[in-house]
Amino acid sequence: MLKDKFLIGILALTAIVGIMMGLSAMPGKNAPAVNKGVLDLSGWNPGESGNISLDGQWEFFPNQLLVPGESGGLLTKRQYLLVPGKWDGQPDGKGGTMKGHGYGTYRLLIRNAPADRMLALSKHYARFSDKLYVDRALAGESGKTGTTREQYVPRNEPYTVFFRAGSDEVEVLLQVANFDYKNGGISDSLYFGLGKEMETRKSFQTGLELMGTFFFLFFALLFVFLYVGFHRNSFFLLFGTFFFFFAISVITNGERLFLQFLPDIPFEWAFKIKNVSVFLTPALLFFMTWKWFKAAAVRHLFLFTAAALFLYCVAIAILPFRVYSALLDAVYLGFTLICAILAVFLLMSYVSGRFGSLDKRQLQMHFSAVWSTLLTAIIAILNSENVIPMELANTTVLLFLFFISLLLIHQYAGAYSAMRKLTNQLQAMDRMKDEFLLITSHELNTPLHGIINLSQSLLKTPLRKAAEDGMKEKLQTIRNTAYRMSNMVKDIIDVARIKDGKMEVTVGKMDLATCISVVIEVFDFLAKGKNTVLDHQIAPDARFVMADENRLMQVLYNAISHSLQQGQDGVVTIGSNRRDQSVVMTIRNSAVLGKATDNNAAEQAGDNGFSVGMSIVHELMELMGGTFESRDDREIELVLPAAWEGGIGEAEAAAASEALPAKIGAKDEGAKAEASKIMIASADPVDVEHLYGMLSMEGFDVVCAGSDKEVFSHITRMDRPDLVLLDVRLPDLNGYELCRRIRRHFTQMELPVLFISARMTPADIEAGIAAGGSDFIARPLDAGEIRVRVNTLMSMKRLVKEATVNEMAFLRSQIKPHFLYNALGTIMSLCYTDGARAGELLSTFSRYLRIIFHMDNTEETVKLSKEMELIQAYVDIEKERFGERVRVEFDVDDQLYGCQVMPLTIEPLVENAIRHGVSKKVSGGTVRLTIRKQGGFVQVVVEDDGVGMTEVQVQSILDSSGKQEQGVGFRNIMRRVAHLTGKQPVVESERGKGTKVTIWLPLSYS
Repeated sequence: MLKDKFLIGILALTAIVGIMMGLSAMPGKNAPAVNKGVLDLSGWNPGESGNISLDGQWEFFPNQLLVPGESGGLLTKRQYLLVPGKWDGQPDGKGGTMKGHGYGTYRLLIRNAPADRMLALSKHYARFSDKLYVDRALAGESGKTGTTREQYVPRNEPYTVFFRAGSDEVEVLLQVANFDYKNGGISDSLYFGLGKEMETRKSFQTGLELMGTFFFLFFALLFVFLYVGFHRNSFFLLFGTFFFFFAISVITNGERLFLQFLPDIPFEWAFKIKNVSVFLTPALLFFMTWKWFKAAAVRHLFLFTAAALFLYCVAIAILPFRVYSALLDAVYLGFTLICAILAVFLLMSYVSGRFGSLDKRQLQMHFSAVWSTLLTAIIAILNSENVIPMELANTTVLLFLFFISLLLIHQYAGAYSAMRKLTNQLQAMDRMKDEFLLITSHELNTPLHGIINLSQSLLKTPLRKAAEDGMKEKLQTIRNTAYRMSNMVKDIIDVARIKDGKMEVTVGKMDLATCISVVIEVFDFLAKGKNTVLDHQIAPDARFVMADENRLMQVLYNAISHSLQQGQDGVVTIGSNRRDQSVVMTIRNSAVLGKATDNNAAEQAGDNGFSVGMSIVHELMELMGGTFESRDDREIELVLPAAWEGGIGEAEAAAASEALPAKIGAKDEGAKAEASKIMIASADPVDVEHLYGMLSMEGFDVVCAGSDKEVFSHITRMDRPDLVLLDVRLPDLNGYELCRRIRRHFTQMELPVLFISARMTPADIEAGIAAGGSDFIARPLDAGEIRVRVNTLMSMKRLVKEATVNEMAFLRSQIKPHFLYNALGTIMSLCYTDGARAGELLSTFSRYLRIIFHMDNTEETVKLSKEMELIQAYVDIEKERFGERVRVEFDVDDQLYGCQVMPLTIEPLVENAIRHGVSKKVSGGTVRLTIRKQGGFVQVVVEDDGVGMTEVQVQSILDSSGKQEQGVGFRNIMRRVAHLTGKQPVVESERGKGTKVTIWLPLSYS
């Protein structure tokens, strides 16, 4: 906090303003002062002292409105009153005291005034009407003084008078009357000085107030314009209202230029406008703070204050001045207090980093503006108590203007940055739109190819003769519809390609007759629906053109489709003729326009793809070196460069290939894959049916899943699949996220994942590989590609599995030497001391070795009974070694002896419990082995009451990173078990009390 430059700056400014307040409260060193109604200028140096305030003891004549020449003889003795100050409580000359409502005359004698200079006297505020006489002449007045309310007219307007001294002594008389405000008298200092300097001071003050007024009005209009013309943001309207009333408060206070510009405005209206602007401005400030900080509890205080100030402004607008002015001081003091609370709240919010809906810089400027407003209010309160002059408020108002300007500049910079960001976002959205079109096109292509493949296969399937013709006709219609839709999709794709300048065209010799015959076959069903005949009249000398095969077919599809939309009950003629070195194709529809039925009209109106298609026709014709012209809605002209005649076989083959889709899923008679299990994870019935049939024919065991939960239930079983074909659009949890979940449990070699996607862009492939995918295939699905990729992944899996089996055999071999060395060492020592016992131990040891050596290291599971026989042999040896110090108890469910377990999984746990647990304890201990059935698992618990382990030692043996040298055998067991059950072993140990290890093995009897 102490290093925050902003807070340091605020503290420095506060100190500077405080010093200025202190200096202004001190009288000038060489300035003459008013004493007992006399100002002696004998020692006055205008160049050094400048303008001087006339603060001091003025001679006062209560309840008298004197004019030059009158002596005020009603007073028994002279009476003096401090200026500025209130006359409340002063003697009235009649044995009583004056009230706030009343009248009186202030008198000052200026002696030794320079006679050769133009002098000036500035009167600021006298409540609430006054008349000024200087050197026996009427110099100025504000309102109309009077001895009764009826004679009195309030105004309270500042003014400056200029005069020359006619003698060494100048008399100043100031009549003051008040019948509206609760306090009467002169409320602000009067100033005396040279006329030129006084004029400069007045001009500066006037210019400052006008600049502030126009500044705030400009921003008020700006924010209102933004609110009305651009964005209905309530803060724009609040800011506009705030600046408007702040501008009004500037022009109605200070020099009160508002009264000078509108001299005929009534007093009541003028002061209603002044006071409403003064109190509505902080009300808006508090209300905006309430809206900015929605989480703070103190915000309700600001809302309450804003509401109270607003109600007081309503009272000002309704009630007369003498009524609502009774609460002016209290309300002003109250809002100053709340302003102080607001400043403290904003400071605490800034320090704690709670900025509300503002950013850090905005909160800094907001706090600075509130701080300067608070200082202005404090200066006004001190000025009302005649402590400091009001001129200091110029400094704080300028600070407020400065901080508000910074806030607005920051807002503008933020808005500009937001506009640039929005521009970038719009550009990105434009690119996303193009990408969306591509995505949509590819997604549409998938069902279209499914339709084509299914209909193609059905067309090749023998049908009953009675229904064969009708079925084939319908299937032919399905196929042609799919081709038509596929061409529309290609148009959308080509729009993006042309826009990016990536459209490639390969020009070659093409036969129009063949191409047009294919197009007519596709659109035959549409023509029949419109009762329209398609006819081609290709001239022999205008048959061959130079064009790109695919793009020419695309142009013909779109042009004939557009022509068919123009009407029905007619003939669409596709003709060609030779024109110099070009071939001109003409597509003409003889149908009557506007005769389409309602249904067809709806189809035409909604089929926006064809309008896009005609734009594509124009672009493609230009790329192929031709031209396109639509003379009217019924005739289209296409012009392409002519090619040499003869040899059409190549073109016919290309057209036939375009017209008839390639054969789908032809069976490979080569070697079949072994009976591995494959899961198809897709919710697309077309894909599932296609893949299921193809993979089943290949000899795979195929299972299907339509959701992420179903997939997970399959892969967590003992008989999990060897490969997963995963659709990236899988419902609920998309394919990428599901693959990430799979990778948390299985490596790529343990469970390969083959992604199925509608797209195969580099970004899609990167996303799939990053998610843990093993390979990628794109729709439309190709049977040959699927077979190759599946067989490749399965071959890799088999190789890795063989390597894993060999690794497991190596891991088992790591466990054996520990015990062998110890057993041989014990037998060797007994040979010297107890030969009989050494023989018994050697017999037990040979039985243990027989079990070990007959165990197949590549065998994945053994019966529990065999594992228990090995454990019993080991325990017998250890008991021979340690005697009564080692006790072993078995609690094994007899029904589990026939289940299959991984070899050398339980025995190392018992060995560790004896070697590292009870054998290291001087008094020995007990090892207890418990094997029970628990759900679908076999729970194995090995516990001892040996030396136990610390928490650090437990974490060390559980460390799966392999960085710890200890606990290698146990980590090997963890690896083997976790792959089968997904349940991690649990180790509980306490130093000096023992250790308990729990593992779970799959329950299997096969």
